[in-house]
Amino acid sequence: MKKKIISMLLAAVMLISVLALVGCNSKKAQGVDTDNFVINVGNTAATSGDFAAVGVPFNYALEAYFWYFAEHTDGYVDADGNKYTIALTHYDDGFDATRGVSYTERLVEDDMVFALVGHFGSNTVAATVDYIEQQGIPMVYGVCGVNQLYDSERNVMSIQPTYMTEGRSMLATAFATTEGNLGLGGTKVGVIATTDEAGASIKEGIVAEQEVLGKVTNTDIFYQDVDAAATDYNAAVNALKTAGCDVVIIAANQAPFTNIANAFITNNYDNVDIITSYVSANYAAMGGLLASGAITETREIYAGAWLVTGSMPSETKGWTDFVEYAKIMTLYAKHNGDALITADDPTYGVYLGLWFAGEDWAAEGVSAYFLNSYAMAGYVAANAFCQGLERVSGTDLSWEDYINAMEEAPVNVPMGTSVDFSNGQRIAIDSLSVSKYTVANGAVGEVYRPITGLAAIEDGVN
Repeated sequence: MKKKIISMLLAAVMLISVLALVGCNSKKAQGVDTDNFVINVGNTAATSGDFAAVGVPFNYALEAYFWYFAEHTDGYVDADGNKYTIALTHYDDGFDATRGVSYTERLVEDDMVFALVGHFGSNTVAATVDYIEQQGIPMVYGVCGVNQLYDSERNVMSIQPTYMTEGRSMLATAFATTEGNLGLGGTKVGVIATTDEAGASIKEGIVAEQEVLGKVTNTDIFYQDVDAAATDYNAAVNALKTAGCDVVIIAANQAPFTNIANAFITNNYDNVDIITSYVSANYAAMGGLLASGAITETREIYAGAWLVTGSMPSETKGWTDFVEYAKIMTLYAKHNGDALITADDPTYGVYLGLWFAGEDWAAEGVSAYFLNSYAMAGYVAANAFCQGLERVSGTDLSWEDYINAMEEAPVNVPMGTSVDFSNGQRIAIDSLSVSKYTVANGAVGEVYRPITGLAAIEDGVN
């Protein structure tokens, strides 16, 4: 009898535990302020230190689009017809994973945001994906490509390509024919990979693609692993020069990428093409490498890209999306009273007349971030999140309904293609373009290869 009572008590405890979990997961409308009509979202991003150059413009564009969505579109309204604004709660983790984990937990459990939008940084994202999946909170757009985002749970909705995908694309591009600007035609390819999460994840993709292409280590491909925090990369760069590599892949985040690229100057390593991650495809970073002498007529840099704006006025999707982006960023800058780039700007003023002549919103100048790829990424993140809100507008928000809405049709990627979350698939974007940074183009970058799927690139490898 006692055993039966104990069993019944255990069953009751288990039922209460299950109900508690269900109650926790069904509390999907956290972060929705129905008194003030505000949807609260959050992220932890580096807005100080080496990665502030990424985090600051990214978050600025997030807030710009949230403002525009609420003020200049139909936005999101609840079942009673109340229109909502979107508020971003942000913590600066300085690109430190320990702080990033702590801030992520604070956002979810203390601030109780509705969603994480623009979850930032390889180290923080890698350390928190399991936690986010367990919590069930929607996470839209991981600001990195760590492979933990690939095939994740339904509530994790990543958009930009994973490092696995990019690593594979980079190696295929390095070996693919130069015909039609498909690839770089390398015969010996060097790989400098940092041993942190970003470099290791990209290298994982490179190694996977090496097997597909049947290339041999120390014959076709030469590897050098380096510390992301190092200050001297001369030995690794010189080793690849000695091996005769005519294409070098730098598998690294922004800060080490710049330092590694500058080591080519010290080692007089010329007649080589460098290819790197889309995370470094930024006019400011590449402009710095042009100024330092890392980019020369015999040493050009290529970087992956999943956004293509085009380089002149046209009717292409990329161009029209880019103009819309520049417009929204400029309207927000004017709303904030922020400084604008004007026609007399010595570097970028010429583009105003070439690209935005006759546009009323550009008459006084354009947003200082109009060519910043990290701001474009923040804009994409906010835009994608708001597409989900548009789909559930007219109903009361819940986590499950929001996730279902994101899965019901492909999500448009401004200046890019689209990402399909249907049937629970979570592979993010799997097609990339390549941009070229040279002396001739002032390291602003030009499209070398339009967005192309991996299979087509592999077909061009001997």
